[in-house]
Amino acid sequence: MSISLSAGMRGALSTLQSNQQQVQQAQLRLATGKRVSSALDNPSSYFRAQNLSSRASDLQNLMDDMTQASSVMQATSKGLDSVKSLIDAAKGLVGKASQSGQNNTLTGTLTTALKATDLVAGTAGAGVVGMTSGKLIKLAVNGGTAVTAVTLSATTTVQDVVDGINTNATLNPNGNGTAIKAALVGGNLQITSSSGQTVALSSDDTDAKLQLLLGSKTNEGTAVAAAGTNFVDTTRKSIATQFDDILKQIDQTIQDSSYGGINLLQGQDLKVTFNETGTSSITVKSVNYTANGDLGIANSTHSFISNDDVDVASANLKRASDKIAAQSAVFAANQTVIQNRSTFTKTLVDTLNAGADSLTAADQNQESANLLALNTQQQLAQSTLSLASQANAAITRLF
Repeated sequence: MSISLSAGMRGALSTLQSNQQQVQQAQLRLATGKRVSSALDNPSSYFRAQNLSSRASDLQNLMDDMTQASSVMQATSKGLDSVKSLIDAAKGLVGKASQSGQNNTLTGTLTTALKATDLVAGTAGAGVVGMTSGKLIKLAVNGGTAVTAVTLSATTTVQDVVDGINTNATLNPNGNGTAIKAALVGGNLQITSSSGQTVALSSDDTDAKLQLLLGSKTNEGTAVAAAGTNFVDTTRKSIATQFDDILKQIDQTIQDSSYGGINLLQGQDLKVTFNETGTSSITVKSVNYTANGDLGIANSTHSFISNDDVDVASANLKRASDKIAAQSAVFAANQTVIQNRSTFTKTLVDTLNAGADSLTAADQNQESANLLALNTQQQLAQSTLSLASQANAAITRLF
């Protein structure tokens, strides 16, 4: 059964229904903040906004990669700074070795004190050391030919050995004991070199016989051997040990200068992509540093006994320091590129999102005003419908 409505009621009802749809639309826009929520609202604006938002999302993901890449660069920079500090510390040690001068020493360790009048050759016993008559005591400077300082005889005394070394013109071209000096110190034979070169004592006697004169090991820690007993500078030996420890720390620092599994100091390149198509990128070329490798800092040689060894270490450190400074500049330039592109990409993402919003976002003030007006219209429509209904009811009262 159909119900007939008056023209007034039908018009009021139609207006009320239309108004209700507009109210719901305004409420949806206020709730979502969008005037275009689907392709049904405005296909052109919706899909254009989708494209802009999609690109902004892709670039945002790349920005995260750029941030991580920047962290890799920062870790690398900190690592290089630490390596540079360690190199500076090594330079300080080498400088200390150089300033300490050359004072290579060989000191005997006999428990029975030697006397100047003790005979060197003969049957070991009271007043006789026990080396072999006719044997030689030699000194070799800087790895050169060994120079005979003393030829032992049955009458050679400990003082003769001391004098033979001090007065040898080849060992001391500038006079008595000026380069190689021997003396009895605390009952032990002590030989000191201030020549700035390596020195070794040798003999054509046996190890056991030479050890009767010096002891099995010198006070500086060198084993006594007839084939060659090297002089040792205890100060420089300690410095050399510290120097080698620093080189180990340099290698460990390099190994620890990684971030996210990437270590630019150990041969792992870093590629950073700047756009969503992959056509814009930068590859940060790595280096493969180790103290003894690419940095070229060799471990101490001969415990820095020679000034030449100290000079070589100093030159190596300077080259390594220069290499670190040059590589730091390269990494800094790459870091600048990454930071600039990161800033640019952030600005571009904001621009894309703003463009998408301009196509779909609702004006909250306008939508609020629309909703207020629609509510007023809805109330008026309801009042109109009520009046139309009352008019029909008045007719029925006539019967």
